[in-house]
Amino acid sequence: MTYDQLTSDQLLKIKTLGELKASGYQSKSVKQELRDNLISKLKKKEPTFEGIWGYEDTVIPDIERAILSMHNMNLLGLRG
Repeated sequence: MTYDQLTSDQLLKIKTLGELKASGYQSKSVKQELRDNLISKLKKKEPTFEGIWGYEDTVIPDIERAILSMHNMNLLGLRG
């Protein structure tokens, strides 16, 4: 059984680095983790950025494309 096939209960029983390695865990970069999570949300047709209003047709599609392409991003803006 691979790490991806483990149940939640089995994952919670992993307590040491040795057990984690033995389970077949492969580390991912932050970019890859973001990409995988976004793909999962898009497949399930879930909202990708809950609580952000007014940018559905402008900023959010650009951010989604950047995440899917694993680009580096700097988000600049004003507070308030």
